Amino acid sequence: MTSSPRSGFDRTAIRLVRVLMQPGRAVVAVMRRLPFGSYELRCALDLFPRPHYAYGVQQAAELARRLGVDRISVVEFGVAGGAGLVEMCRQARLATAATGVRIDVYGFDTGEGLPKPTDYRDLPYIWREGDFSMDVEALHARLPEAHLVLGNITDTVAEFLDDRRPAPIGFVSVDVDFYSSTAAALRIFAGDHKYFLPRVFCYLDDTVGDDDQILHNDYVGELRAIREFNEANETLKIAPINGLRHKRAVPAPWNDNIVALHRFDHPDYGRYVGRPDSQTELPL
Repeated sequence: MTSSPRSGFDRTAIRLVRVLMQPGRAVVAVMRRLPFGSYELRCALDLFPRPHYAYGVQQAAELARRLGVDRISVVEFGVAGGAGLVEMCRQARLATAATGVRIDVYGFDTGEGLPKPTDYRDLPYIWREGDFSMDVEALHARLPEAHLVLGNITDTVAEFLDDRRPAPIGFVSVDVDFYSSTAAALRIFAGDHKYFLPRVFCYLDDTVGDDDQILHNDYVGELRAIREFNEANETLKIAPINGLRHKRAVPAPWNDNIVALHRFDHPDYGRYVGRPDSQTELPL
């Protein structure tokens, strides 16, 4: 939601200037339409429509494979219309085919759009009650393999691990807009280590907004919830993957939204997962 919608001409002009300033975007946009390359190559070159989901699911599946875990879960907080969950399911199928790791997909949502903002921390000057509603029946019909968890996130998160007993969670996307909802979603990480890989890849959508009055900072919204989570937990820390933008063949804005949950006292945290062909003896 934006407070001053731009005209169609304005939006087109802005997109054109972005392409001219970053011509690599145009190359990637064309390549996405061409059916070539392996799954791994298409992940590496951002050739999927939601490259952050491709990255998170692939990395989680690969970590599981190296740890000898044959089944994992991936989670989306904030399903809304469902396009993201559709793509997450597709990425799960592709990652399973590439790694052999089976992947269960869970989507959390109220089912009724955003709840009423609690206070200033929920950015009520941007988000309104009822925004991002869902057609539950249509989504169920389109995503028979996904597990929808509907209701107030505070309640559903509290019951989820004990009730569903999911395979270890390896990737989580959080796009619930509010501070209060993000804080509730992050409470899932307080669960037993058996429900998680030692490092959980995360995509945090609402840490960077567009340039139309959305002023994310450490005192409101997702960023505040993350800061408070880290302050409250000694051996659980949510941290950026430093330099990710420079490691990628195609640097992109979504790189800045990727973090990892480190479970430092997880029994598998210290297990070696480097490639067996890694060159560790360097010549003189």
